[in-house]
Amino acid sequence: MLARAVSALEKAGSGGAIKGVLWYQGESDTDMKSHADVYKAKMKKLIFDVRSDLCQPALPFIQVALASGLEEDLIDLVREAQLSINLPNVLCVDAKSLPLKPDNLHLTTDAQVMLGEMLAGAYVTLFLKQNQLII
Repeated sequence: MLARAVSALEKAGSGGAIKGVLWYQGESDTDMKSHADVYKAKMKKLIFDVRSDLCQPALPFIQVALASGLEEDLIDLVREAQLSINLPNVLCVDAKSLPLKPDNLHLTTDAQVMLGEMLAGAYVTLFLKQNQLII
């Protein structure tokens, strides 16, 4: 991810910038309690590390709280961790109510569109709070 981000910045030249990170991940962390238990600490470290590596200490992160996973009781643990991260310029949108495909793991196409709208809304909200809407 970082190699691609740095490459994109280099190709864009002085006019390029990374305006935020959209993060939708965590289903694999619902396979074992030991993974779910450390999700929050690992996610916070990821945010700090990406910001540091890209030299953008305030880089916005918008995370998606899981809609599904592997073990029902562990889904709730990961979701709780995702929803409770309280860092500057970090928001979480909740995919829980979005419709799933028959596999009960992946979002339907319509749900993906709704999630995209939710992510866009979170991005706008984040920048309105800072009084510097960037589109």
